[in-house]
This record gives sequence, C-alpha cells and structure tokens, in this order.
Amino acid sequence: MLRTVWLAAALALTGCSASQAAHVAATEAAEAPATMSAPGGWMQITPAPGTIDGDRVTATCSNAPGGDPAYRFWIRRGSADGLVIFFDGGGACWDDLTCSVPWLATGRADDGFYKAELLPGDDPNRFGGMFALNDARNPVRDWSFVFVPYCTGDVHVGQNTPTYRNVDSGDAFDIRHRGSDNVRIVLDWVERNMSAPQRLLVAGSSAGAYGAGGHYIRIREAFPRADAIMFGDAGQGVATAEFSAATARSWGYRPPRALREGDTVSRLAALFPNDRFAQFTTAHDRTQSAFYALMGVDNACRAWGAKMREELSERQRAANFRSYVAAGQAHTILRSPAFYTETSGGGLFLDWFKALLDGDAPQNRVCANCDAPPAQCGF
Repeated sequence: MLRTVWLAAALALTGCSASQAAHVAATEAAEAPATMSAPGGWMQITPAPGTIDGDRVTATCSNAPGGDPAYRFWIRRGSADGLVIFFDGGGACWDDLTCSVPWLATGRADDGFYKAELLPGDDPNRFGGMFALNDARNPVRDWSFVFVPYCTGDVHVGQNTPTYRNVDSGDAFDIRHRGSDNVRIVLDWVERNMSAPQRLLVAGSSAGAYGAGGHYIRIREAFPRADAIMFGDAGQGVATAEFSAATARSWGYRPPRALREGDTVSRLAALFPNDRFAQFTTAHDRTQSAFYALMGVDNACRAWGAKMREELSERQRAANFRSYVAAGQAHTILRSPAFYTETSGGGLFLDWFKALLDGDAPQNRVCANCDAPPAQCGF
C-alpha cells in the first residue's frame, strides 16, 4: 500500500503543481465568437457539441466520481505567422486501481494517478517556460497558441467509456476516456476560426507528448503547407507490451492506419520527411520511471533509463529527428523555468530549441556521465 501511495505521488508530477489543486472557481466561459479578435491575451473557450465528419461529438472531462466533466480550452492570437498547438499532461488511468485514484480539485489533492477534471492551474496565464509571453528570450512569444487541456486519463487519444470498479468500495463507475473527441472539437474550432499558419509547432508535455504524436497526422491534414515541427516533452513511450494492450482495450484508441505498427515517432518522421521531430527528457525522469514500475517492471528506475536510451538511439537514425537528454530526474521542460536555463545536455537547451524552430539541424545532445542512475533510485 505504501508503495502504491508513493507511486501515486510520483505520477502526480506530470506537469502540474500542488497549488493547482485548489478549489475550482465557479465560473463558466461563453462559447467563443466565430472570429478571433486582434492579437492579445488568452481567450477561454467552452465548446458546444458539434457534428464532425458525421459524428455527434461532445467535449468532456473524465466524469470520475466527484469530478466536474466540463471541458474548456484556451487560444491566444499572436502577431507572428507561427502557431503552437500544445497538449497538456496529467497522468493516466487504465484499470480498476489507477482509475480509482483520480486527481481532483477537492478530496484527493495532488496525488492521483490521473487528472480527472480541469483545475485552476490549467489556465495558461499561470504558466512559465514557452508560455512566458512577456519574456524577450522566448522564441515563440509572438506566435499564436492553442492550449489543449487534459482531463480524460487517456493521453488525449481515448474513444471509449468503460466501466471500472473502485478497489476500496467495490462500486462500479464509468470513465469517459474521450480525449480524442476533445481534440476533434478543438481542431474543428481552430480550422474554422484561425488562419493557416506558415510555421507550426505541435508539442506536448508528459501525457501530452503522446497526444501530439497521436493527432499529428490530423493536424498536418488541416495545415498541410506549414513548415512543421513535432516536439515531445518527457513522453518517451517506454512501455511494456501488456500495458500497451491494456490501454488499447480501455481507451479504445484507433490509431491512423499509418501508425498501427512500429514506433509512432519513427513512423511519423518517415511519413513527413520534410518535417522536424524532436524529444526532450532527463536521463532518469522520476515520473516516467514510476509509470514503468506501475506497469509491473522490476528495478524500473534503471530499466526505464536503459530502454529509453535504446529506443532513442533507434529514432536518431532518422535524418529529421533530434533529441536533448538532460541530467537528473526532473519531469518536463516546456512549462518550466528550466526552458531558459537548462545546459546539462552539453549546451543551452534554449539555443538548441531555437535552432530547431529556425529549420537548422541541431546536434543530438546528451548529458555527460549520466548513464548510471542516481543513488536514490529506489524503484
């Protein structure tokens, strides 16, 4: 039991802080106008249900017991010709145990396996890193943004509403793993209301890194002429076959035909040879390692690092893929102050990221002497 509670606390480090678990303010945003205003601040959108490709689609959070199912997203119109589509993170759930421990604004605060509803801290006005739009160092400060929040426990790709059973009470409950529906609604709104960009950055942190990959083809179909980059932040895809099979059943994810076999990032790099693909991770990411332990892997802290390096090496064979591996156990960088200060990969991450945006081919970066896990690696 203690190990489970510790893992839950570790998994909660998927890009959100304890302050984000404060009580949700009772406010509602109106449906956005049909066209956007001049460049400015963030606009909160509460999308109405709609019909997309013949399907009736409704945006929703997980509807976990005690959670608010209301879904919102944010957009910001910039003055430059670039667009960032960012998928947020927040854990995952796929079985009775993990889905019985949601991260809610009230009740269990900051220690759930998955973010089950939107929290006050999901407002991008509160973010740092690449969201610090008043920081002159920020290379995307003048770009337009679409912020896709996460509250469905399915890394943004679910298309299912399964029934689980609470491990303590035995009560049955449903979880709306409808992340794919949310993304469809967001992208439909973006296509109808925002101009096609000349430059496109599709990015995600933690669970959001998988959302970026899972929806990249759809986004490129919407904006086929853009100079495009996909950036995965702390979502390396290290998983067991059993976990992959379990999540496919629970989430009902139906990947595009082109992504049904092999590594998603490698397949995308081959499908879009003129696009650029990149990933960031720390060498001993504590949250990703904790997920690996939850999948039943022994000595997961060491095993995750070895598997991550092996799979990263395979991706690096693609001419249009780059990676930055930093020292330590921290999780995610795009929303962190480390976005501006990280240097342990053998150079300033910010300079490496700028080169990627500018169409250059920065070197793959990796921290020196960071193969061995830290002494406190205990799982």
